[in-house]
Amino acid sequence: MKDIQAQTVEIISRAAMVDPSRIRPETSFAELGVDSLAQIECVFSLEEAFQIEMAEEELWQLRTV
Repeated sequence: MKDIQAQTVEIISRAAMVDPSRIRPETSFAELGVDSLAQIECVFSLEEAFQIEMAEEELWQLRTV
């Protein structure tokens, strides 16, 4: 069973189309070249994978993985 961090990296890697080795918790989405639309796709993918829902106002505050 994968831990949450490994799953998160995998999901963001696929959604943002970046190499998983570039993704660290402190990495900003800007550093990864992730624009706002790709960031939303990442969040939707995470919500689906973990069966969670993030408040809309929280989405716009996300700056790092």
